[in-house]
Amino acid sequence: MLYLDHCGTTPISSDVSSVMIDFIKSGNFGNPSAEHHNRGHAAFEIVESARQNVALALGAKTSEIVFTSGAAEANNMVLWGFALRYRSRGCRVLYGATEHKSIFDTAQTLTELEGVTSEEIPALSDGSTNLEALEKLLSEGKNTPTLVCIMHVNNEVPARHQVEEIAKLCKSYEAFFHCDGVQGFVRESVNFASGLFGSYVISAHKVYGPKGLGVLVLGDNDLSTRITPPYHGGSQERGLRPGTVNMLGIVGAAKAISLHNGCRDSRVRHMDLCATSFVEALRDRGLDFRLTVPLNNNAPGIVNFYIPDLDAPTVLTAAPDLCINRGSSCIGAGGERFSHVPKALGLPVEVQANVLRASFGDAITVSEASEAGRLLADRIDKLKNPR
Repeated sequence: MLYLDHCGTTPISSDVSSVMIDFIKSGNFGNPSAEHHNRGHAAFEIVESARQNVALALGAKTSEIVFTSGAAEANNMVLWGFALRYRSRGCRVLYGATEHKSIFDTAQTLTELEGVTSEEIPALSDGSTNLEALEKLLSEGKNTPTLVCIMHVNNEVPARHQVEEIAKLCKSYEAFFHCDGVQGFVRESVNFASGLFGSYVISAHKVYGPKGLGVLVLGDNDLSTRITPPYHGGSQERGLRPGTVNMLGIVGAAKAISLHNGCRDSRVRHMDLCATSFVEALRDRGLDFRLTVPLNNNAPGIVNFYIPDLDAPTVLTAAPDLCINRGSSCIGAGGERFSHVPKALGLPVEVQANVLRASFGDAITVSEASEAGRLLADRIDKLKNPR
């Protein structure tokens, strides 16, 4: 079984699992919100130590770190929190056409609230943001509280968004800038103190940590929105997210995030080599395929492609020993539903439903990536030329 779905999730690294097992064995079962007694205080110290380590890895203040159940929840918290805070004045959300569903769908749903509007920012054919269209949208509502949501690196196609230019535009039009950085942090170091982002989101299980743990960095700069807590019933996590925190996940996430910061360069080189080797193997075997977006050194490790005259389910069925996806896992990408991203890129309707995503990381070697390309090409050849 060859794993080509690292944008979907990554395996927990041995160092991270060791830290999590040690935590379980330690007997530190206290509730970190019960600081007044010894067990609770010990638990609190563990959580805060993890928070400090995450803040250090992101160039953020400890007070800016909010632990969540994942990046999808963190995105929801920012969008809903912004809408609840500003809707009485009238507000709007501008969101990228290729955003993760946790932003794409939420931004559209928010329009059901009185006083809230949302508009889609078009993408260019290479998957990046149409900056002219963004500036036009910003200029049209200069006096309206505006939240701009554009991801750092796309999770389906190899595209890095122009976050530096986007931040400048947001600042000049006094808009807030929220960035889904899940795949960006995988590929680039992040210094939140630089003031480039108003808020930023990452996910532990994309950097060889546990599932069910996300990080929201909610800053206090010119690009940072203030949010009204979308939940109620507790004062945990800066009063924004009630409920006893996931200590085991936090311990594992902090370790994974810190480790990734230390070995990112070698991981990124490996991802790039794997993606290149996979594509070269497809070509060497003479497979007729198309890349929806060319391979990109600024977004390494992601291959988005389709095979003319073959639908995606048929391809997936033909190669059951390849873990490959039709797009983001959040849409159930192995099944009948397909992603909104190909449509945003302007691809023909017959292509939109049949794109495939291969994404690479530590769970596959470069030679295995080449093997995967050869295997897929051979299976497709048998489909098209049965003997």
